[in-house]
Amino acid sequence: MYKRLLYIILGITLTLTASAQMNYRTAELRRLATVLALDESSLKEGYNYLDLKNQHVVVTVKGNTVTHIGLRLFAEDTRKLDNTPVFDFLERYFLQLKYPPTLITAQKMISDDQFQFMKGSLKTVDDIQTTDGFGFNYDKRQYVATWNRDGQPLLSVSFPVEYELISGENKIEAENNLLADIKRTEIKDVTTKTAHEPYYINKNFSNRLYYQKGELVSSERHPAETAANMLLSLKAKGQYALKVTQVSYGFKKTVFDVPLRQWIAFCQNNGCHLYVGIEKMGDKGEINAVVLAVNEAENYNHVLTVTIPQEAIYSKMGSLEARLYPYVPTHNVKELFAEFRKSTPKTFVKK
Repeated sequence: MYKRLLYIILGITLTLTASAQMNYRTAELRRLATVLALDESSLKEGYNYLDLKNQHVVVTVKGNTVTHIGLRLFAEDTRKLDNTPVFDFLERYFLQLKYPPTLITAQKMISDDQFQFMKGSLKTVDDIQTTDGFGFNYDKRQYVATWNRDGQPLLSVSFPVEYELISGENKIEAENNLLADIKRTEIKDVTTKTAHEPYYINKNFSNRLYYQKGELVSSERHPAETAANMLLSLKAKGQYALKVTQVSYGFKKTVFDVPLRQWIAFCQNNGCHLYVGIEKMGDKGEINAVVLAVNEAENYNHVLTVTIPQEAIYSKMGSLEARLYPYVPTHNVKELFAEFRKSTPKTFVKK
């Protein structure tokens, strides 16, 4: 009996040890951790500032998962000024150039990724301080990032606006991480930046919200407008869930349920602007819509097709069938929906 109890205790201990092991968001982050001989036991939730191999390194942990490893180039105060993926990218990429994967050189990486040192070089990175001035801009095709000190340019680089490069995730990793990313999103009723353009691709995709007497429309008498409000705003009336079939690389399908508001919050928190196109109203009063979650900073779209039953609009609750195509390159989406048209006339109420 004592021996059996000992085995049970040992099994529990091994299980707890296994569950405590650190996870890595990507295979590349795990590789970098190995190269740096990172001591996982020293890591805590949030930012970790370490000295590894005679260099200042930052490691970010979220939910027992390492989500970022890079040279420390930015102070936390700087990061808070803009929710941009550029900070993590530059820190990680410069570290990758110092420790490139096997069978590839730093110069080959730079060439393949169309990364360019416009002023300075990789050696200049060693001189960067977190107190140096920093700025960046992009034109939907290319980023230019520049450091300066005492008013003089120190280092300037350019790189393409491309999701896989900037995020450090390949398409399969990004798709596999998506569900967990959505599920961990907190639904906060906060004011978000409105997209600077009211339409996307053409006038059939809009971010317009519809109001009546100062409130968002939610009525079976205005199903198209109600559907648009539901799919765009956290403040829309009703409690809805999405029954999602995620279609990924190789036509892999993953089915999951998620509150509609959590999906919207996930998109907003990750820099995506939402646009809705009402495709048609079915024979049973259902609304078929397409949602485009547009991320200009990383040049991709999530494409979500949704069917909203008439009963769901009437009762202000229900499950909505949806199909999700994540991380689609922007140019592919624009080609696909360039001829998108509403199939039936729609009525509109006062904005």
